[in-house]
Amino acid sequence: MARFQHTVTLAPVPRRWLESCVAALHDLAEGTDVEGARLRLPDGRLLPGPVLAEGRHLRPGARYRPVNEKDGRPDPDQCVTVLAWDRRRETALEVVTVDDDPDHPARLDCVLGLTSAERPREVSLSATLHPSGGKRQKHLGGTGRAHLDLGRWWQATGHGRHPARAPLSGTLAHTLVRVTVTVVPRPAPDGSWRVTVKARVRGRSVARPLLPLAAAVLGHRARRAFAEALDRAAAAWNTQVPDLVRKDGERLRAELADALLDP
Repeated sequence: MARFQHTVTLAPVPRRWLESCVAALHDLAEGTDVEGARLRLPDGRLLPGPVLAEGRHLRPGARYRPVNEKDGRPDPDQCVTVLAWDRRRETALEVVTVDDDPDHPARLDCVLGLTSAERPREVSLSATLHPSGGKRQKHLGGTGRAHLDLGRWWQATGHGRHPARAPLSGTLAHTLVRVTVTVVPRPAPDGSWRVTVKARVRGRSVARPLLPLAAAVLGHRARRAFAEALDRAAAAWNTQVPDLVRKDGERLRAELADALLDP
């Protein structure tokens, strides 16, 4: 098993701002009307992109597909399905993308869940890559899962007792390796977040006896690459987030609506 750990400093995200953004996004979706299969924004503008392909708007089972630019028909290779839509309980969406590349055909299934929109408590994400090129391609597949407990996150970034478990955790399972990640924030004196990321890598199948050797030979280089990747991600966060949190939910909703109108 190989272990990695690195700490970065992030610009904070206010809790009330995040909750207002979640509410604004739900308001935008619920204020959108359906005309035939086309979607019309609350201000009356028609969306040029996704159409309602099946079911009733925002009801479980509703499916939305982007429009194919070549023939103007719904794209069968991409689909967003509503699994749940209840602001008080749960919002869940499934996104499926099919890649028909003749050399590496595959299907990617992602499920995003939120509990709940009125008082966000938990966020979950799962993604599974299904290669469809036969047994020779099976090593390209894998599954990833992440879970964010917002209650523990706000507790950890405050000045009270620290939560017993990591607020953010995830796993990545492959035929040869399994990676477990935990993310724990702490408040810094200047109000920013000091976020520690820990990762454990375990070998599976034929890779199990080879991982200790690889860790001994490449351990320092791998840890440096791990730290550099997190530093780059933190730099991008600190460049974009401070400007973002200055915008209220209504402004973000308007900007999202404008973005959806750009084909």
